[in-house]
Amino acid sequence: MNGHHLWRDLGLWLVGMFVGAGLVLLGRQMGYQEAFHERRDLSQTPSVRSVSTLARSAPSETLPPSATLSPVDFWVPIVEKVGQAVVSIETTERNLPTEQNAGAGVIFDGRRGLIVTNYHVTEGAKELFVTLRDGRRFRAQVIGSEPHMDIAVLQVPARNLPEAKFGSSETLKEGAWVIAIGNPFGFSNTVTVGVVSAKGRRLPDESVLLDDLIQTDAAINPGNSGGALVNSKGEVVGINVAMRPGAQGIAFAIPIETVRDVVEQLLRHQRVRQPILGVSYEMLPDEERRRLNLPVERALRISEVMSNLPAARVGLRQDDIIVAINGQPVKDTGHLRSVVRQAARKGQSVQLRIFRDGRSLDVSVRPEWVPIQDLLRRMR
Repeated sequence: MNGHHLWRDLGLWLVGMFVGAGLVLLGRQMGYQEAFHERRDLSQTPSVRSVSTLARSAPSETLPPSATLSPVDFWVPIVEKVGQAVVSIETTERNLPTEQNAGAGVIFDGRRGLIVTNYHVTEGAKELFVTLRDGRRFRAQVIGSEPHMDIAVLQVPARNLPEAKFGSSETLKEGAWVIAIGNPFGFSNTVTVGVVSAKGRRLPDESVLLDDLIQTDAAINPGNSGGALVNSKGEVVGINVAMRPGAQGIAFAIPIETVRDVVEQLLRHQRVRQPILGVSYEMLPDEERRRLNLPVERALRISEVMSNLPAARVGLRQDDIIVAINGQPVKDTGHLRSVVRQAARKGQSVQLRIFRDGRSLDVSVRPEWVPIQDLLRRMR
């Protein structure tokens, strides 16, 4: 009897041991599965976080539940609207009868069918053809051009076309988001995104008077020339002009203020004049500004004074330092150009505060309108 109880107790103990071991193994397996799911979820998390980081916007949980666009899709409606006014331009050259994908253009007056593009897009063309985003195709005519500003105006026999809204490049800040819309390699309405890298750039080409270019890292490839550089408000702030050969992430656009001035003069007079003071200048390096103990954050140094022009007449000299423009601190090289342009339109003078030989001078200069050809001769 005692032996019977002994074997029964031993059997129960063995059963309990096996059941316990099974529960432990089951628990560990469930733990492994849970840990696996946790690791898998964690591996998916960064892609979600990267969206809000790239967008530089509020966290995704602040978006309304009904939102259908991700934080990085704010460009979509802008591209949809502006893209309708960006056209593809094909040409036939005198020596090449077949059509070539030349570049892009921007419709700025839909009522009259007027398009702005780069001069080099139309240069040497026997025929020009413009294709709209909706597929309509028209023969175009050059009605005005200025090679030294690399701007041309085309007209097509169509009315009530979609047109782009021109904004202001003067309010653009370095680091601001922009998009380039063009026709690279014949792929119409191609969109690239970047930021404003710098302003007031100049191309090393003496035949082109472009010294206030916008530099961007938005990809501008062959065929983008003449296309639109657009800000986050959906406004055209520049016309894409070039990509520096052999350089990645360096491209340029003509500020829309320059484009507007040239286009207006071409339409009215078929020739272009520039309002100038008669000086060349550059940003003063920070080290030199500190060495001179100037009480300003930015300044311009005059590198050349042209004879028989306003600056020379009022006594400005090479190496004079401009520390204020119309009573305002210097912002950048484009600041003075903008003030000169506005003053010339109104027939007013520009007030400059100059630092020379350790003292400050106030000088008043009235801009003068000079034909492009005359200006080029003076610069050579």
